[in-house]
Amino acid sequence: MLKQSTLFNKIKKKNLKLHDYYILYKLYSKPLLNDGEKKIINSNKNIQAYINEDFTLNDQGERFIKSIDGLFKPIKKLTALDLLGEDYQNNIDAYINLFPTSKLPSGKYARGNKKNIQENFMWFFQEYDYEWDVILKATAIYIEEYFKKNYEFMRTAMYFIKKLKDGTAESELANYCDIVINDTYTPERTFKKKVV
Repeated sequence: MLKQSTLFNKIKKKNLKLHDYYILYKLYSKPLLNDGEKKIINSNKNIQAYINEDFTLNDQGERFIKSIDGLFKPIKKLTALDLLGEDYQNNIDAYINLFPTSKLPSGKYARGNKKNIQENFMWFFQEYDYEWDVILKATAIYIEEYFKKNYEFMRTAMYFIKKLKDGTAESELANYCDIVINDTYTPERTFKKKVV
């Protein structure tokens, strides 16, 4: 939703008009009001709830203006360090190095670009709450399973973290992290039949 829509909704919810908000904002900034603005205040009970008799903002008026001002303050964007932890570069390298250096049967390289993988991990750490040791162990299990199948249908390092399917992001890594945490991993057994 646009911030302006939220602004208009807040003003409307208080039974104020845009011009009323302008007057409140002007009072907050401390300039003097002209006679026309004072007439508007005297004839409008809704705006009077925010103004003292001496045409200054009361506490409720200041809180209202500050709540509107808060709509337009930029939200701090989380950095890789904030989301991924201090040693994230080494952890991403360790993750990438688990994947084979060759192409997969799909024709794509298994490892992929480090910056793309970092972006996917930033999404992953906002969505899920797993530690790096669990992530690396889960990845090792995943790769071991597909190694036995010559990497047939294995996802690349980037798509293992996050892949869009029908417009929805999904994470195979999160599924494998659950397997590690719940200790439900059972390696596939290969049976060989001896023919005589």
